[in-house]
Amino acid sequence: MFHRLGISPNNDPRTALRGRLQRNRRGHKLVAVDIETEDLELLARFVSKLGGYAEGLFDYYDFRFPKTVLRGHIDSVRADLLQLRQPIHEAAVSLRPPTIGKDVVWEEAEQNWNYGQTLRSAGGITMISQNYRDRMTPENLRRAMTAKVLHHCQAGLLDDLIDTGRYSFIEAKDLYHHCLTSLIDPGFEINAFRKELALSLNQEQLSVFDLMTNITAAFNQLYQASPHGNDLFYEMERINDRHVLGQALTMFQKHPNIDLPKLKRVAMGLSAMDSDLRWTERLSPYLSGVPYYNLIDMSFLDELPSRQEIDAMLHTWFYYDLVITMLNHIVGVHKDLRSGIVNLALLSVRESEVLNLTSPQGYNPSLTVRDYEDLFARTAEFSNRALRIAVAELEDEKLFYPFITIMIPVVLMADWIGNRDDMIHQYLATIAPSVREAAEAHAVAESRVSVSEVQTSR
Repeated sequence: MFHRLGISPNNDPRTALRGRLQRNRRGHKLVAVDIETEDLELLARFVSKLGGYAEGLFDYYDFRFPKTVLRGHIDSVRADLLQLRQPIHEAAVSLRPPTIGKDVVWEEAEQNWNYGQTLRSAGGITMISQNYRDRMTPENLRRAMTAKVLHHCQAGLLDDLIDTGRYSFIEAKDLYHHCLTSLIDPGFEINAFRKELALSLNQEQLSVFDLMTNITAAFNQLYQASPHGNDLFYEMERINDRHVLGQALTMFQKHPNIDLPKLKRVAMGLSAMDSDLRWTERLSPYLSGVPYYNLIDMSFLDELPSRQEIDAMLHTWFYYDLVITMLNHIVGVHKDLRSGIVNLALLSVRESEVLNLTSPQGYNPSLTVRDYEDLFARTAEFSNRALRIAVAELEDEKLFYPFITIMIPVVLMADWIGNRDDMIHQYLATIAPSVREAAEAHAVAESRVSVSEVQTSR
């Protein structure tokens, strides 16, 4: 395996990959690494709309920091996205499927890919760069933002493909593995990638073949040119492996491969940050993979982050990953059921009813307000844990973590905006105290710094 990666067993595995890159970039030197203007403008519109909704929440909750802080982050993300419209190269990757009209505003479904929903959540992913942008050059910020959008669209494609396609556990695992490992493979070769992808996709899903190839080649080129991508290679591989396993396991939640007892047995053996996590909660972080986007940003920093910062980020985002998966499943319970999927939110409140189902067809969970309250309360607990770890272990001069704690539910529950705002407010009311605590801790730290500076000046 070591020789296949271009390193010897005696080399340091965290720094030994750089040497082979120039010999193995055949076939994608001229690949487009910019994103089409229309996609970027739609991304910016999503960010603005989500930010505007989040600002309105400050009229209902005392978060202990002004809404101008949140607005500043949103304005910065939007400006960074629009800056990407100035292409460096003539060619650009178009993310919009050919069957989707140009007037998409919020969400449009396509047979193989929900383009609007994926781009909306990609807007949320770009917000992570607010935590790192001051430690990058403008050009590397541009590359990091582009890489994250490309990667998230590939992840969204894969998620929708296995949800709508006919894949076994092994087939789903192989498809995910091929696509995700190729993104950072130092020996990536575009024709070899295309050949295996063609064999892995269901025949009726080949309409996204070229798009997936273009995304992979573009991301790989950006990643290989990053200052610290090689240093973080194995961290990214670990997250890939976890995500590949998690997504393949979802085949046991879906008709006709449904086998929920097997899913439970496997999930109970997965590692977790704390021993009190239920099996559905142990599986949840394996389905999200958002620490990967932090690592993408870290790959483009001026200086390699410390081991302590990387570990603290991974601890923090383990719980944010859990929150992201659970909120996504809470919102999608009935939609998933219609697609023959028993998701983790439903399993959390109806395990005894559904665990031995052989088909979800005709099953009506009849979820109550109390069910949603229990789901939100448990999910909010993990948001609180994430925020506490961030406050204790990570520097946060710009209140990024309170900001992202608010934005995560806004992005993921956007389908409910305007018709189920009560549910959004119910969750936000539960996380508001921890946001206040984080903001207060930040204010105390700031005041101590100010006092120390005054004393030093004397």
